[in-house]
Amino acid sequence: MDWQRMASQAIERVHASLPEDATVADRKRALRAAASEFHGGTSWGKKVWAKHSKRYLARFGPVVPQKPFQFGDDIIFPYAKGGAA
Repeated sequence: MDWQRMASQAIERVHASLPEDATVADRKRALRAAASEFHGGTSWGKKVWAKHSKRYLARFGPVVPQKPFQFGDDIIFPYAKGGAA
């Protein structure tokens, strides 16, 4: 089984199903929808899919990173460095 080749072929099928003016967000959404069909829940398949998906999306522009998670001001970690006791 050649995961690398299969991932490339699967992504090309997803690409062929998209309109030419699809945005990076549309392409990312389509890749996520097709991901489970490719990797079938296997950890190696997930790694290969992620690698090829990132490479594919990079061809169409920068992927907007998600905003980093931040706890609310009402959450206090008393044992953290500099935290309130």
